[in-house]
Amino acid sequence: MRKALCTAYSGVGWLIVALGVLQFFLAGLGIFGAESFDAHKSVGFAIHGITIVVFLLAIAGPRTGQDIGMGFVLAALTTLQISLPGLRDDAPWLAAFHPVLALLVLGLAAHIGRRYIGAGGAGGSGAPAAA
Repeated sequence: MRKALCTAYSGVGWLIVALGVLQFFLAGLGIFGAESFDAHKSVGFAIHGITIVVFLLAIAGPRTGQDIGMGFVLAALTTLQISLPGLRDDAPWLAAFHPVLALLVLGLAAHIGRRYIGAGGAGGSGAPAAA
């Protein structure tokens, strides 16, 4: 069961990476006037919810301090990241960090994805940490 939860933890990390790439495309559609930003916003809120799932999977599956910490930081970064566009009128220089944090979210999600699926570091073999 724990091995499946570890695999799910990493798999959902890869899902966030895929959705993050989609987000750049959706933002481009909004910027260049082909569509509104509604789809970008909706997918962003979905990613935020999924990051909470990653955190919960880290607690249930790998149970290592590193995995739980990465899951928490991913959810916290995403929470901050989705709040930044709301600052565009009052602090546009701060709102401009929205795409920068998106890159950090993608990088951390990819690292989580590599933990138990692919050529990961300490947990790359797919073996969960001892209970």
